[in-house]
This record gives sequence, structure tokens and C-alpha cells, in this order.
Amino acid sequence: MDHHYLLPDISQHGKIGCSLPHLDVSPSELPPEELLRKDLDLPEVSEVELVRYFTALSKLNYGVDTGFYPLGSCTMKYNPKWHEDIAKLPGFALIHPYQPEES
Repeated sequence: MDHHYLLPDISQHGKIGCSLPHLDVSPSELPPEELLRKDLDLPEVSEVELVRYFTALSKLNYGVDTGFYPLGSCTMKYNPKWHEDIAKLPGFALIHPYQPEES
């Protein structure tokens, strides 16, 4: 299935994604008529189409929710290069901070 489309591309006049209850607000509580838009020009798609569309879009992004994402930038930019050289010394990488000093 090709997910490189926009919602208006699959919009069909009269298709409804959800049904809203009747508005029980007094007209005096509504914004003035001149501030209201008559036509919002929203795509007319079903709820299933809408969910599938946004789910497919979310799968196009690679991130921490979908796989290993080794950022490192938040810590690496503060580590001077000589820290990295020290960390590469023989035996240093195998030291645990809580191991006994005599080991």
C-alpha cells in the first residue's frame, strides 16, 4: 500500500469519520457570526482511513519507539577527547565503579 499521499487525495464528499452529538449550546455563547468560517475545507475520510494514514506516517520515522536510537549527543558533546583516550586504556573499560579497590 502506497502511503505517500495526503488526506485530501483520498477525500470523498459525504464520507464521515465520526458522528457528533447535537449542539446544545445557546447561540449567545457562540463566537460572533463574522468570526466563524462556513467552509473548513477538511478532508472527508473515514475513521479507519484516518487512523491508517497517521499510523503509516508514524512508521516512516525512525526513532526510539521503533528501534535502537543511539543519540549520545547529550553526553558526548561534553566529554573532552582526552576522556575518551583514558577510557580506552588497557583494563580501564573493564573496571566497574562499585567493584572493590583491591580487585
